[in-house]
Amino acid sequence: MNPSSCKNCDAPLGQQSDFCSHCGQAAHVHRLDMPHIMHEVVHAVIHADKGIFHLMKLMALRPGIVVKEYVAGKRKKYFNPFNFLVLSVAVSTFVTGYFHLMDMAPEAPNKASALINKHINLIFFVAVPVSALFSWLLFRKSGYNYAENLTLHAFLGGFRIVFFLFLFTPLIVFYREYYYLMLGLYMAIWVAFSTWAFYQFYGGKLYVVTLKSLLTLFLTQVTITLFISLMLWIYFMFLT
Repeated sequence: MNPSSCKNCDAPLGQQSDFCSHCGQAAHVHRLDMPHIMHEVVHAVIHADKGIFHLMKLMALRPGIVVKEYVAGKRKKYFNPFNFLVLSVAVSTFVTGYFHLMDMAPEAPNKASALINKHINLIFFVAVPVSALFSWLLFRKSGYNYAENLTLHAFLGGFRIVFFLFLFTPLIVFYREYYYLMLGLYMAIWVAFSTWAFYQFYGGKLYVVTLKSLLTLFLTQVTITLFISLMLWIYFMFLT
């Protein structure tokens, strides 16, 4: 049985309608779950829709609201988050390697930073489900399931890469002698932006959301650091 109105544009739906006559979105929009997420990931690899620049603009202005609307069913109006993540990672992998963004001194790179540069795409991808796990655990009272948290972090992960490319890249290219200062500035701005996005998405008391957001980011960073350390250990112990 169809819902009485379209979840994307609120236009009325007929009892036998499979699609909205106003915007074209499917009448049946189910809650996000892991099978749906896996379908979207496959779709991201083989197809890309229109609207990525529109999405980047909206993510810069109201990130949490964008994700909240997408999760609620307004999916036709937004570029697919997993397409966004895959395309962003692809571009960032090239830029990171070309400008040696993970190297404080590219004229004398060490083997560890070279390996990180080579596999930066894997690191970006791993961070998304890891951060989704922590936010799902910390914000469970919000009622969002893991797949919906994964969608939030796919949006944020894609936008973080765009943010990384447009802010961090020029800072490092022109001010590499202040590498750690630029890295700290980038991280501080991103933490503030993520906290704002979490507040828009989850709602609740600002100080509670802020604490949980900081804890999510901290636990994610610790986990990714351990993942990189393990990757380096395996490489230098068994593959060299």
